[in-house]
Amino acid sequence: MGVARLYKAYSPYPHTVVADLDYAQSADVVYTVHLDYPVYRATRASHTNWSFLPVTFEPTVAVPTTPGGVANTPNMTGYIATTYRYKITAVGGTTEQESRPSNYVELTNDLTLSGNTNALTLPAMPAGVDRYIVYKEMAGGYGYIGGTDGLSFVDGNPQIQPVLSDTPPIASNPFVSAGMYPSSATFHDQRLMLGGTRTLPNAVWGSQPSDFQNMDTSRPSKPDDALSFALVAEKVNSVNQLVSMEDLIVLTTNGVFSVNGGGENTPMTPSSIVPKRQNSRGGSRLNPIVLDDIIFYMPAKGNSVRTLGFQFEIDGYQSNNVTIFSPHFLKGFHITNWAYVEEPYSAIFAVRDDGVLLCFTWEAEQQVWGWTMLETDGFVMDVCTITEGGYDRLYALIGRRIGNSTDVRTFHERLALPHIDDIATAAHLDCSVTQVYDPPRNVVDGLWHLEGATVSAYYDGYVAHDLVVAGGQITLPEEYEASLITVGLRFYGEIETLPLVLQTREGSAQINRQNISKVTVRAVDTRGIEVGITGAELEAVVERTGGEDGLPDVAQRDYEVTPPGSWDAGQTITIQQNQPLPAHITGIFIEPKVSNK
Repeated sequence: MGVARLYKAYSPYPHTVVADLDYAQSADVVYTVHLDYPVYRATRASHTNWSFLPVTFEPTVAVPTTPGGVANTPNMTGYIATTYRYKITAVGGTTEQESRPSNYVELTNDLTLSGNTNALTLPAMPAGVDRYIVYKEMAGGYGYIGGTDGLSFVDGNPQIQPVLSDTPPIASNPFVSAGMYPSSATFHDQRLMLGGTRTLPNAVWGSQPSDFQNMDTSRPSKPDDALSFALVAEKVNSVNQLVSMEDLIVLTTNGVFSVNGGGENTPMTPSSIVPKRQNSRGGSRLNPIVLDDIIFYMPAKGNSVRTLGFQFEIDGYQSNNVTIFSPHFLKGFHITNWAYVEEPYSAIFAVRDDGVLLCFTWEAEQQVWGWTMLETDGFVMDVCTITEGGYDRLYALIGRRIGNSTDVRTFHERLALPHIDDIATAAHLDCSVTQVYDPPRNVVDGLWHLEGATVSAYYDGYVAHDLVVAGGQITLPEEYEASLITVGLRFYGEIETLPLVLQTREGSAQINRQNISKVTVRAVDTRGIEVGITGAELEAVVERTGGEDGLPDVAQRDYEVTPPGSWDAGQTITIQQNQPLPAHITGIFIEPKVSNK
């Protein structure tokens, strides 16, 4: 795929800290966090209009100006001069946000006497404000006495007693300075959750619901106030990741915690926060991946990938190691980044720190899962997925040395979709581009990114290898003119079965000598594969010729191969695809003979 141009949006972060960033995204707004930087808000206004601004944790509704007032004292019988103080807040916006309180206005009166009133004059309402809330002082605190959508409010005749359980907001910004910048972020229960600072590594904060930049509280607390809590256990549980499930899942250095409001489907409030430790296998800084109701994460210790999911049998979260059958893939390595492709692969693509790409296939309902190693002529640096046309497209950042160059060039590459209806659209080449020509031609241009490289071409269903790019072009062999041509770097695919484990009357056949007399490979839309005994010469599968173009038919088919007879222990079958052609294997059926002699 080619692009017309690149758009660059500059961020406040140097490249050295990008790997340690965490983020929470809501549509075109992304909140980014790092231990050593203030919280930033990245906003995408259009394709070519991005901005990074530090977050100011305060209501967007401005503090109203101080109200005026007049003390009306028609009744002076037994008058005792008393000081009354009032504050107001403004309410407005699409979320009905409440501002911080104004300065107080002080009036002297005796509202215990009938007929005496304090008449407040409220400031003109700015745009977006639809009403004011009035608070009155009593016993050193302010409590709610009423609200109005007008510009006046009267207290007295008789006087209104403040509700001290409903107090004005208290300004709060937990992330005001270095040492208090959070390292993890997510959205949960309509709140922006932030956690893990240098000063308080085990603490988590939550914004007001649907008001992500508002950390204000009140005393006593209200259900929709901002909240905070700390995870206390026998060790310091530094927050590494926050994951929103039915509960808030907190992955720390020394354990996994679930946090809720104290019951099933009960949201957290400032006065109802219940953390429960689920296990001692903490999580690393690698962003977890959520697949349906399962969390995939890399533990803080060791080199593996684990799942975390709720189990009704234990009424809690259970963790399992999904690299148990392929530990060699991560032995001595760790994953630097990964991305999930839901459709069409249902797979996690994970970047190893040596530049190798691992693929984990996950079909939970079929209980099918397993790891594959993907190697390319270069090293993978990063991956991400973008949904396009109903599919998740995997994009990879890959460093390559092209041709005889010793310089590493960085490529943005997109994983091709499996061909759906037409085998001529298959694109099984790395770092490739596909060109469409009308009328057909035999010279392919636009290959400057592969200058000097030895490449392969897949054109109208045919294959050519060992073509060298010169002047950004190649010429197809035998002057063949094609209309749909893909050119790129060649790679190979290989499947090897596990040794057969058959139970006989003499015991397990795994240690006995075996002779594989026939292999049947069931495939869909497949061409050009080779099958045979591992370590021996493989046999090319013979395909029937299809239509008028002379290309083989690629419908679903069973291919039968009879390997050369040999007896050996633990024999396995290898299937190879050495051409830039599709290979979709759905089943391998082996007919063995077993001897204990």
